[in-house]
Amino acid sequence: MNENRTLHQLEQVFDEERRQLVQGNLARLARLADRKEKLLLALQDVKLTKDTLERLSDLSERNQALITAAQDGVRSVRDRLTEIQRGAPVETYSRTGEKSQIEKPVRTLQRRA
Repeated sequence: MNENRTLHQLEQVFDEERRQLVQGNLARLARLADRKEKLLLALQDVKLTKDTLERLSDLSERNQALITAAQDGVRSVRDRLTEIQRGAPVETYSRTGEKSQIEKPVRTLQRRA
């Protein structure tokens, strides 16, 4: 595989990775990671210019910021769901914009005769 083609494919993978991160398609990211790794391995013995390295670094850093944001979002949702499971009230808004609280349902056992 020639160097320019490999670089172009790697840049396309970075762009696709960004699109999938923005769309929240985390399942597709694993497949892209495998492809990215293979392309990076193909370039490991190639002497790249400073401009090329900077461009690849910028693409990588851009995507890493999105990955970090996605991880933070997942962590926040997980923490909130844990709070709700422990009985924390859920606040929401009505159609008219009024704030209301959804209480945790009281579970009772009904006995049948």
